[in-house]
Amino acid sequence: MISDLENVGIGSFACAFGDLENKPENIPDFDDLWQTASFGTDFADMGCSTYRKMTRPVQDYVVDAVRRTLRASGAGAADIDHLVIATSDPTLALLPSDFAERVLIALGLDDCVPHLVSFQRCCSSLTALRHGRDLFADPDVTHVAMVALDFVPDDRQRVQPYAVFGDAVVSCLLTRHHPGLVRLSSSAVRADPDGLRGRDSFVSRKAVADRTLSAVLQAGGRELGQVTKVFAANLYKPLTLFNATAVGLPPDRLHFADTLSAYGHCGNADWMINLADYHERVGIRSGQTYLAQSSAPGFYACVLLEGSAQ
Repeated sequence: MISDLENVGIGSFACAFGDLENKPENIPDFDDLWQTASFGTDFADMGCSTYRKMTRPVQDYVVDAVRRTLRASGAGAADIDHLVIATSDPTLALLPSDFAERVLIALGLDDCVPHLVSFQRCCSSLTALRHGRDLFADPDVTHVAMVALDFVPDDRQRVQPYAVFGDAVVSCLLTRHHPGLVRLSSSAVRADPDGLRGRDSFVSRKAVADRTLSAVLQAGGRELGQVTKVFAANLYKPLTLFNATAVGLPPDRLHFADTLSAYGHCGNADWMINLADYHERVGIRSGQTYLAQSSAPGFYACVLLEGSAQ
């Protein structure tokens, strides 16, 4: 028998990228910034050709993404019981104190409860997905909208270790008794104590990734070889491929290179961007297993998703 939580479909993904396209090399003092952040690496190997920058308040992009999610799903504003928003720690500090109210009012979500998930850096959205699904433990809940967002106002701050940040918002809808595009099979997030103290290393990052992957596979009753595609974070391409291989993920199963080239690293939104892009290009297949993952200094998170589209 399928439980109420297992019978929640996730779909209608919608992306709202910053409307100004720019090249990383156009950022003032880019070469010096890159070498300071990622000493000894060649940016030509990064895999990022352009990034997007928001020119309007971030809530405008949130409203745009959620409206397109609702339109694609056929749900109305009155149907949405909860809105779960995920963002990274630095972005959280940039949001106005009345951010949730602005979004709810603009969307007409008059009977909707907002939630915020953060403090896990770029892993927060994966925890937010599980939180959104768990809200269906309340039998009265029928629809939960989820939003991942990250943006950087100062272009110089976009250049971080092994990453060039772009601005994006992605939304999706969780619906009871609806197949959606995927269902959440299992979820796991673990902390890296060395990373939290700024002393992370290959050994500590691999250890936390191994623990998290083991937990999510065991909880989902799957083996790594059953994963059809991995929706990875859009980080420095050689490092992303190396780290995947180190934990047993075949590099050819990662889907991230094209979106990395076009949009850079969009923080919490990466795995959702990559899932949506893969579905548009190839198609999510019913019954297939997919892995979404993200890593950040101090954390590693992943979820197993089962294709459910009919």
